[in-house]
Amino acid sequence: MNTINTDELISFLLKTQQSKNMSIENLTNIFFQHLNLNNRAGTISAYKSTLKPVFKFFKSNQIIYVNQITTDIINKYIQLRFNKVKNITINKEISNLKTMINFAISNDYLDKLPFKFKKLKETKPEIESIKKDDIIKILNYFKTTLKDKKYILAFMLMLTTGIRTTELLNIKNKNIDLKNKIIKLDFTKNGKERNIYIVDEIIELVSSISSKDEYLFTDNSHIKMTANNLRLFFKKIKRELDIDVLSPHKLRHFYATAIYTNSLDIYLTCNLLGHSDIKMTQIYLDINNQNNQAKNQIYNPIRMLDPLTH
Repeated sequence: MNTINTDELISFLLKTQQSKNMSIENLTNIFFQHLNLNNRAGTISAYKSTLKPVFKFFKSNQIIYVNQITTDIINKYIQLRFNKVKNITINKEISNLKTMINFAISNDYLDKLPFKFKKLKETKPEIESIKKDDIIKILNYFKTTLKDKKYILAFMLMLTTGIRTTELLNIKNKNIDLKNKIIKLDFTKNGKERNIYIVDEIIELVSSISSKDEYLFTDNSHIKMTANNLRLFFKKIKRELDIDVLSPHKLRHFYATAIYTNSLDIYLTCNLLGHSDIKMTQIYLDINNQNNQAKNQIYNPIRMLDPLTH
């Protein structure tokens, strides 16, 4: 009678065991079904945009199944993209691919990530800033030329609160508290409610626009303003006033920098912007060395010691 060597049997089974696998197409469908249930349209759109060139590369190289995505394949993709886009873009594309595969692993569709990837070195992007003189030019334009109060208010809320476009367009009239000068945002990027604060200079404007419609920003047909409407408005201002740098997002940067420069309070700035991580706030800030030097002169501890009086 033959005896079975347990160690040899286990070794044989491990070698012959088939790891879990699935097609990239099926994984993509499952992943985006998950995103549709748990994420906002902007997040889903961002994933689709960053993964599009990756999927195109896989298709052209006949990479059909997840276990075909080896480290060599990823390196080949990086070489293809290297001189076409910035490293931060490549990192985002591979990172989103990893997120999709790790989702499958956590749901027991796959065993493990089939490739290794070390992030490429990124250079800090230069932020083009809106000029203070251009803001003044726009405010004068509102006084003399533009008569559409809703677009003026949209701009002024962005300027004075740093509100995001999607948050702005989803402001509900019922959430506006003029007495306490607060607007509650129940639609935010991270899904957490927060307040923005109405400055005295635009209280009257807010009051004149608010209505019985569900949303603050609607047209004469009571249809909610879209992000495209807002983009076209900013494009019109840029063209008519010959301004180089202007967009809703740049206006958010302008607000963040002004709040921090005047308060020197990074935590206040973070809170007002609705950031959950202070590192994100630091990215928004446009603080130059000259400004830092001036602030150092004012707030340096030597001022408290006043050595010249002794």
